[in-house]
Amino acid sequence: MTLVSREQAEVGHRFRVVRIPDECSSCRLYQVCMGRLKPGRTYVVAEVRPSLGQRCKITGGEMTPVVVEEVPLRLLLPRKKALEGVVVTYEGECRGCRDCPGEDALSPGEKILVEKVLGKTVCNGREFFVVEASPV
Repeated sequence: MTLVSREQAEVGHRFRVVRIPDECSSCRLYQVCMGRLKPGRTYVVAEVRPSLGQRCKITGGEMTPVVVEEVPLRLLLPRKKALEGVVVTYEGECRGCRDCPGEDALSPGEKILVEKVLGKTVCNGREFFVVEASPV
């Protein structure tokens, strides 16, 4: 559960958290709003709840409670880790290519569940598999 603007409160709406503004940390709604989201991650609205009239400290706009689901990350893994249904440790093997996650989205050492293998690609002269994965 988190809070989004009234305009974003639509089932199926996707949004990416780029960064959490400094002003949010002192807001009384921080824990139910931005406090549950991670920078670099993408979310989809799964359910919209009735608004209680909360207002955003930054925009002044009405905020609506929603249930969100984290969208799996699309990233590159070496062959030995690209196995559907397996939990592996992400080690940051890929950096600087199109499907390499930013450091804000996933840090080396994090455990991830490989949900789906999408194909192969080359990054910096090395072969990788494109996968969808979620942090665990």
